Amino acid sequence: MIDLHTHLLPDWDDGAADWAESDRMIEVAREDGITKMVLTPHVFRMTKDGNDGRGLKARMRAFLEQSNSREIDFFPGAEVHVHPDMIAHIKDFDLTVNGSNFVFIEFPAEHLPGGATNLVYQMMLNGLIPIISHPERNAVFARSPEILYDLIRQGAIAQITSLSITGGFGTHVRKTAERFLRHGLVHLIASDAHNADTRPPQLSEASKRAAKFVGTARAEAMVTTVPAAILENEQIPDLGEPISPGEKE
Repeated sequence: MIDLHTHLLPDWDDGAADWAESDRMIEVAREDGITKMVLTPHVFRMTKDGNDGRGLKARMRAFLEQSNSREIDFFPGAEVHVHPDMIAHIKDFDLTVNGSNFVFIEFPAEHLPGGATNLVYQMMLNGLIPIISHPERNAVFARSPEILYDLIRQGAIAQITSLSITGGFGTHVRKTAERFLRHGLVHLIASDAHNADTRPPQLSEASKRAAKFVGTARAEAMVTTVPAAILENEQIPDLGEPISPGEKE
């Protein structure tokens, strides 16, 4: 399995506090059957050293160099909080997933900034394909899933968090994740891991539970062939058209 969204980079954001915690997270991932992981540290939110793009690249290089002998392969990326300068920042500091056209973007948890549709449009014009991080944990998407549907129809893809499916963020988030799965609004499952204990890098159980709503083949694709395509900067496998939230499931 491939985990495209993790906060493994030590002492950068609210993820791994130090190298020891990163090591513990890597061991948890290995035991779960994960063979590839992308480091997606926060940008424009929760960073301990500001938004120093050059500093982040240096820290990322150091991690990759020190971890290249492990059983897991690691790749660079970022989770970019919606910000007026985000497109320029993504391009200037290569914050995409493994140098691809795909990039994780994060909306605030409690609201959706105006102009989300235009943001996706502008990103696409600039050759970027936005991966919307954990929309099931956004209050507006949960309340009005047709907004997420419209963004996906525009060309964005959506990633839900493994703990959301397994209930780690509560019943409301779990039911929202299930609804998004049933409507074909999910392309990717990732851990969004922050530590080894309460928010670990695990995907296997979430994939099994997702299969109840989308079938085994599609659920497995969300942790294998879809993230593999993103890492290689290829078109993701066709998972079928999303179903409008206004239609029957």
